[in-house]
Amino acid sequence: MSIATLVRNWWMMGIRGGLAIAFGLSLLLWPGVTLSIVVLLFALYAIADGAWAVVAAVRASERFLEAWPVALEGVVSVALGTVALLAPMVPRTTLHLVAWWGIITGLLEIVTALGLSRAGAGFWLLGTGGLSSLFLAALILMVPHADTDFVVRVIAGYALAFGVLVTLAAARFPHRRTAAAAAR
Repeated sequence: MSIATLVRNWWMMGIRGGLAIAFGLSLLLWPGVTLSIVVLLFALYAIADGAWAVVAAVRASERFLEAWPVALEGVVSVALGTVALLAPMVPRTTLHLVAWWGIITGLLEIVTALGLSRAGAGFWLLGTGGLSSLFLAALILMVPHADTDFVVRVIAGYALAFGVLVTLAAARFPHRRTAAAAAR
């Protein structure tokens, strides 16, 4: 996806960041949240975020091939979110879905970032967002028998960090458009 495409559609990225922040806060502010509820909330978040990513990729791109990492990330999110939604009563097993989601979406976010200019903040913010998704997956896979409170904090921390990074990237893009217009 080109930087021009992201700059024009910065608000769509901002909404994705807001969804992640809302998901993270809901986990942190829900006292005594169970793992089944975490899986259910993750499923709803993944489906909403994935659907929005697909819409953003289709709407924002002049050429579909330009936006394939974002579109594929959205399809993967919707698919894994749907599986998690259908199996919230087996949360420990479903946590592996969250880990796979983190691996796949993290790699695709890094691919998207690599398509941007390395001089801009968007590259670094989106790349760091992808790395945070991979870090979430690694933590979940390394501590498969961790207590619920730890798992909730890890997932909430990831969602908040990812949401802030994507929102910051989105907020930087309108400034880039203004600077480009002033340079002309």
